[in-house]
Amino acid sequence: MAKEELKGIITAFKGGMHVQDSYVTVLEVERKGNRKALVGRKVEWKREDGLRIMGRVVHVHGNGRAVLVRWKKGFPPQGLGSSATIIPK
Repeated sequence: MAKEELKGIITAFKGGMHVQDSYVTVLEVERKGNRKALVGRKVEWKREDGLRIMGRVVHVHGNGRAVLVRWKKGFPPQGLGSSATIIPK
């Protein structure tokens, strides 16, 4: 993928049958492409009041356009459905 900012929508928390991880979310990238090239890139999520949480792409997820993002702080559930930016290296 090109060295440009990509946007994506945070769709869900990573979870199993009995647990839910608030530090890892599923991010649906806006365009198809080589998702393995995104692993290791930084991700930024901003809220309207200025709160900013940084994270990192840790793994691809499924066969579509989704990747897993691990956040430095726990991700707030109100942020599900909002957009995040994948920053180029």
